[in-house]
Amino acid sequence: MHRKSPRSGKRSAAPALAKAVRTQREPLEQSQVLISKAWEATTARQAASLARQALEICPDCADAYTILAESEARSAEEACQWYQQGVEAGRRRLGETIFAQQTGHFCQLPETRPYMRARQGLADCLWALGRREESLAHSEALLELNPEDDQGSRQGLLSRYLTVGHEAGAERLLHRYAQDSSAAFLWSRVLLDLRREDQAAAKDDLRAAMQGNPHVADLFSGKRTPPARLPERFTPGDRHEAALYFAGFAEAWLASSEAMEWLMDQLTK
Repeated sequence: MHRKSPRSGKRSAAPALAKAVRTQREPLEQSQVLISKAWEATTARQAASLARQALEICPDCADAYTILAESEARSAEEACQWYQQGVEAGRRRLGETIFAQQTGHFCQLPETRPYMRARQGLADCLWALGRREESLAHSEALLELNPEDDQGSRQGLLSRYLTVGHEAGAERLLHRYAQDSSAAFLWSRVLLDLRREDQAAAKDDLRAAMQGNPHVADLFSGKRTPPARLPERFTPGDRHEAALYFAGFAEAWLASSEAMEWLMDQLTK
């Protein structure tokens, strides 16, 4: 009696399924090729044109909305609208299953990055518009999705917690990322100590902050003026990092006049 080999008879559905998945992914992959070119474009107009072409291929290309927010928006309100569309597109593309099953592990999934970029942009934009509670909620959600925070969201969130007087939130961040030796965390520990009226701890933390990045002191004391244009890159401990800290946290320090007076006194000794 002739028997069919395992390869004969009904054909496996796997190849057809794989083909369907490839077909579904192809538009996004094609659009991401244009996005890569848009990130490297020399003019905002070129970047926006490439982003729009990407959206024609794949309307759920989250990075395209982010690029339009950064290159074409004429106001913060318009930028927010683009970022919001990017967040919605990214969520559609990822699907709810990823959010249900992978929250806390987004750093391991490269496909989540466009969504995360759009949501970070939205958080920043909302803050600029004075919609602070909404901004904080988005930043907090980013850290829940990606606790390892390779995106660097925690520094902006720390600044915003301190600016609005949310000391408990700032303390949670400082505890959660206790090993963070950036200027943002070292110098902000001093501010939080002072708000708690713990000058002994503030002195100890100021010494650590000075060791980590002494250039911050020059900006606060007026020995150096902040650069007219913020740097795009920095090395831990250098003047570029100091400039970014000053730009991001000066408002939080100025909100505490007694803390500023104490710091000036310490820096002039």
